Amino acid sequence: MEKFIEQVSLGNLPEGKVAVGEELSLFSFKHFVDELEANEPRKLQRAAIVLCSSGSCRIKINLEELEVKAPQLITLMPGQILELLSDMESMDGYVISLSKKFIDKVNLPGWQHQYMKMYNNPITDIDQNMHSSLRIFYAMLYRAATNDRNPFRLQIIENLISVFYYGGVSSIETPIETDLKYKNHIVANFLELVQQHYREQRLIQFYAGKLCITPKYLSKLVKEHTGRAAADWIEQHVILEARAMLQSSDMSIQQIATSLNFPNQSFFGKYFKRATGVSPKQYRTVK
Repeated sequence: MEKFIEQVSLGNLPEGKVAVGEELSLFSFKHFVDELEANEPRKLQRAAIVLCSSGSCRIKINLEELEVKAPQLITLMPGQILELLSDMESMDGYVISLSKKFIDKVNLPGWQHQYMKMYNNPITDIDQNMHSSLRIFYAMLYRAATNDRNPFRLQIIENLISVFYYGGVSSIETPIETDLKYKNHIVANFLELVQQHYREQRLIQFYAGKLCITPKYLSKLVKEHTGRAAADWIEQHVILEARAMLQSSDMSIQQIATSLNFPNQSFFGKYFKRATGVSPKQYRTVK
């Protein structure tokens, strides 16, 4: 173990890219930016922990404009829509990309509660001590990931991720009362179901049925633990997807309406205008 730690260097962290199957990959910020196109919304399929070491930029997460000023930690969740708004040549940092399958496999306690916090607050300021600790963590994780001769490579990586979670989350995590854990689990399952089914299902009754509870009880829990109505969460996903398609695709409005399972273009137009104040055509023209 001592030899392993001694080989970790904080001078220049690895600039390459390494992947461990479909579960985890690590790469420099440059690789991350190269995979994205400026001003083109991208819906994320994986989680990403982004350590911003230097520079600044503007981004949109779920179409909300945010400013990044290093040193900061950006936590991106599957299902979020990311868009680059400014030149990122000044940015430097590192990215840890995780599949949902891997996150579930590690089975981190309190993850559902933390998921909601990170989903709504993706950017975290960090001090120099935390920044140095995260660099050490990245270097150790990268070295473990590249050591494919070690038969316990995946177990080492899982344990390192657990250490990162316990050490990093402990400073911002608040105690969860025992009787709230189950409720948070229901809310987290609801949010996950929404991500999976919002294109086909926009009624609370569907999600309540999947969770084996009443729509009224589901609405109460979601409002209590997220500050938003369950219907608002569903609508948010639908509208974000519609905006992303209107901005970055050549699909017709009718095609978008069909993709989002609206009975016709007129119904989709009314739904979109009620949520945004403008019609899909006006939104596309303005943007």
